Amino acid sequence: MARTPQTRATRTDRAPQLRYVRTFGCAADRLWKLITAPEQLSGWLGPTVLSDTQYGGFMVVAGPRVEQTGIVTVCEPPHYFRAAFDDPPHPASMVLVDVIPGQNETHLILTHGGIRQSLLAEYDALWTGAFDRLAQVADVRWRAEPRG
Repeated sequence: MARTPQTRATRTDRAPQLRYVRTFGCAADRLWKLITAPEQLSGWLGPTVLSDTQYGGFMVVAGPRVEQTGIVTVCEPPHYFRAAFDDPPHPASMVLVDVIPGQNETHLILTHGGIRQSLLAEYDALWTGAFDRLAQVADVRWRAEPRG
C-alpha cells in the first residue's frame, strides 16, 4: 500500500519545480515497467504513445484538453530516466524519475522542474492524481503476486 506522500514545491533560479516522494508496495522491476512501458503508463497516467522509439519521443494524453509531448533524454533502466516535456514557445520542462528498491517496497522520486508559474497548480493536480492511480495499480498487482 502506498504510504503518505510527500510533495514539495520549491522556487529555483530558473522556474518552480515540484518534487514527489512516494513509496509503493511492489518490487522495483514492477514499478519500472509501470512507469516506462506505454501500455502500463496508459493504465494510470493517460493514453501514452511512443512516437519515436528510436529516439525516445512520446505523447501522453492525460485529459480531454491535456496533451503533452516530449522526449526521453537519459534512461538508465531500471533506476532512472529524464524526460523533457515540450511547452512551445516556452522552454521545455524537465522530469527526473528515480526508482529506489527497498526491502518490502519501492520508492519513487519524481522531480518536475522548469515549470512556468502559471502551470504549477495544473501539473501538481496531474501528478497527484496520477500517483493515486499508480498506487492502486501497483499495490493491486503486488497483492496478486507471491511475496518473497
